[in-house]
Amino acid sequence: MASGFPKKTPTPRLLRRERLQPNTLPPSKFQQEKFLSMKKEASTGGRILPRIGPWIDLGKTGPKLPSAPPKQNLVQISPPEVIFQNFNTHDVSEMTVSLMNVDKFPHVVKVSMERSPYFQVMGSNDAYRLLVPAVSVPVRIRFSPGENKDYSHKLLCVTERERIVVPIRAIAARAVLDFPDQLDFSTCPVKCSTQKTLLLRNTGNLEACFQLSTQRQSLFGQSQRELQQEKLMEEKETGKEKGSCEDRAASLRASGEMAKVHQDPMFSDDVSVIEPMEGEIEPDGLAKIKMTFKPLEAVEYQSVAYCSISGRESRLPLQLRGEGQGPLVELSCDTLELGDIFVNTPHVCEVKLINQGALDAPFRYIPAATKVGLGFKLAPQEGIIAAGGSQTLQISFSATVLGRFEEEFRFSVAGSPTPAILTIRGSVTGPSLHFDLPELDFGDISFGFPYTQRCRLTNSSPVPVTFQLRMSFDGTQPAVDSVDQIRCHSDPAWRKGVHLYVEPREFTITPSQGTILPQGHQDIQVTLCSNSVMEFYRKMLVDLEGFGKGVASLLITARCLVPKLQVSPHVLQYDECLLKVPYEKKFLIRNPSHLPGCYGLIEQS
Repeated sequence: MASGFPKKTPTPRLLRRERLQPNTLPPSKFQQEKFLSMKKEASTGGRILPRIGPWIDLGKTGPKLPSAPPKQNLVQISPPEVIFQNFNTHDVSEMTVSLMNVDKFPHVVKVSMERSPYFQVMGSNDAYRLLVPAVSVPVRIRFSPGENKDYSHKLLCVTERERIVVPIRAIAARAVLDFPDQLDFSTCPVKCSTQKTLLLRNTGNLEACFQLSTQRQSLFGQSQRELQQEKLMEEKETGKEKGSCEDRAASLRASGEMAKVHQDPMFSDDVSVIEPMEGEIEPDGLAKIKMTFKPLEAVEYQSVAYCSISGRESRLPLQLRGEGQGPLVELSCDTLELGDIFVNTPHVCEVKLINQGALDAPFRYIPAATKVGLGFKLAPQEGIIAAGGSQTLQISFSATVLGRFEEEFRFSVAGSPTPAILTIRGSVTGPSLHFDLPELDFGDISFGFPYTQRCRLTNSSPVPVTFQLRMSFDGTQPAVDSVDQIRCHSDPAWRKGVHLYVEPREFTITPSQGTILPQGHQDIQVTLCSNSVMEFYRKMLVDLEGFGKGVASLLITARCLVPKLQVSPHVLQYDECLLKVPYEKKFLIRNPSHLPGCYGLIEQS
């Protein structure tokens, strides 16, 4: 902060260190006790004794006063620990620590703090302070945070008998999550999924990273494999057959007696077909059951089918597992390095999508949402690649944002779980203009006299640029030229001086606008006719059409003076003169300076 005075910031609180409860507490209990402990400690002030070090003799360094009896605290410090909270980055906060002499004799205390860019003692550091009995002496501590993080420091108070360390801490923002303690699904139908939506809210003032986990076996009575199968069933697309279709046979054997078997009527699977669903098996016989697998996506499928047998309490499980093989599409190049690209300049590149699988691959481009991505155009954006074929993609790019960029282009392929990703990197650069001089110095100039200097503006960019030149802090009213003033003897400025109601336009730039070809240049002529006795520090700014204002500048300096003209003689003595007889005498006007001067003779009124 330039002024050095603190802003009005939220009042910091004096707290003790937070005592967090074990992570087995429910979320509401954890949050309640966390805030309750903070409020309670802030209101009660917390009793934490400062660290008292070994006895130190200040007789050699500080003033000598009557010594107190041993084994007695000389100084009481309040608060014993300083904690800053609710602070903002680059804002200044202050807190006060009070030192009180609890002895009946006066004592000298040396208050000091190690040098820190964030904490400082207001007033003199390493200063000795005289504490009168029963009188409190304040010590102000200033805190200037540079980042939103935790800080720690200490304040050292040394008497002739004890060394007291006062901890100083700054607690940054914290994240506090509000989450329900219990989730009750009440009564749910068996073998059907039930969903509930929870609200997780961050009531703190810092971004929170969280991770949720459940004990699936004990909570739901359902294996992780069954949950994964349900997820796959919900995400698949119906009505399209992709991949391969495979038949498998399973055998059931009956021993000793006739057995009636039938498939679980709750079994339903779009990718697996069981035939027949029920039947009878003779004693010591076999029954063949055909399993047909029709994958819809290129993912792994898992499910369980159960076979119920008459007269048997438990069912026979049959694990079904299969993996769908979809289109295999790859890019001819995963990464394109474009290098340096000039802003607003079109660029074109090509890349191929190659289908190395045995199925036709419908693809579609997923547009990017970034500012740089909006400058890309791709054709075609969708299509179908035959098995073993390829598709050439043409990418055109015209960036409007300067700086380094890295953009990802995603192509979703029907039947493939992962998209094909193309990464394009590059750097967008703007126009490069420079003057041939670091500074345009007019030196000493005379009031009302025009002076001209020249410079050259060069365009080192690969494209032409249209420029416009202007002066910073220049006026609008035309400046008064001394030559024009000499020609006008009746100008009131000869008697009353030059008075301008609007700031004068003292600079003239020729040409003030134009177009510079690539690797070309433009000679610029700058004329200064000063109507202000002052030192000039102005900038000639370059505005580029389509790129921005003030992309380049040139410093212009000058010092305007008014030369002092000398008249000799100061008095013309005519002695005695006759009426109606003309007399002539001459006088000289001399300019001893190195600058031209303008003068005019004013007739007597």
